[in-house]
Amino acid sequence: MDSLIIKDNTVIGCSETDILSLKIPEGVTAIGDNAFLDFKKLSEIQLPSTLKKIGDRAFEGCESLKLINIENVSMIGVRAFAGCKSLSKIHFGDNIGYLCNATFCGCTAIEEIDIPKNISYIGCECFKDCTGLTAIKLAGVMEIDNGAFEHCTELYSISLPYSLLHIAPNAFSFCTKLQSVIIQNRFIDIDETAFEYNVNLIIKAAQFSTAYHYAIGNGFTFTPTIISADYRIVTNEDVAILSKAGILFRMKVIDSSTVIISFDKSAKSKIENLIGSDEHNRGE
Repeated sequence: MDSLIIKDNTVIGCSETDILSLKIPEGVTAIGDNAFLDFKKLSEIQLPSTLKKIGDRAFEGCESLKLINIENVSMIGVRAFAGCKSLSKIHFGDNIGYLCNATFCGCTAIEEIDIPKNISYIGCECFKDCTGLTAIKLAGVMEIDNGAFEHCTELYSISLPYSLLHIAPNAFSFCTKLQSVIIQNRFIDIDETAFEYNVNLIIKAAQFSTAYHYAIGNGFTFTPTIISADYRIVTNEDVAILSKAGILFRMKVIDSSTVIISFDKSAKSKIENLIGSDEHNRGE
């Protein structure tokens, strides 16, 4: 396209600021900083398979942009798509390892985000003010930084994976409809303000995990949850003992005298102290 300004396989900008759609040619490997900043009428863009990098603020303020396919991209800059309030679909690929600060801040039309397992870090304010966001899928993320999902006011429930080690200040603050968070890592580090101003929040995690102590210490409702299940066959008498001790388990009747129970692995030693070791392992 004649209006595109390309230098050293990098798109620097475009001479037609009112352009509606464009196709970036194969061979281009990068889109430079501010290349399409505030191109408010740009609604459609086709990216080449050769594209690896999108620079800082490259598409910030492209209010009409609806879809972006970044499956081959390995680096997205700060505020690259901030304020793209018509953007509703994002296709991440396997090449990107992290998301920078405020990358999708203010993308109010996004309803669902599927973060693949190769993305281990979500930067500060990355999805802040994504007020249409209702669902997040997180596979392998290890850190969610400051304000990453702040003011995502339609977010209702989330499940945080085993891989997640740290939730930073205000990461989910002002998510006013957030009702349920499942936290799978028993030893996760949660900043005191990570879920600030979410008055109806129920935190679901393993009993006596760090998430349990966080919930109790910050006034949130806590529900003990079986996160990593173990199983064993027990008697009805064993069930009565475990119930009296307040052990969390689920059960299924096998016959009149025995049941199979599932319980969180963190409770295994306490169960063994109460009713002994699993009979299948005795004598080993």
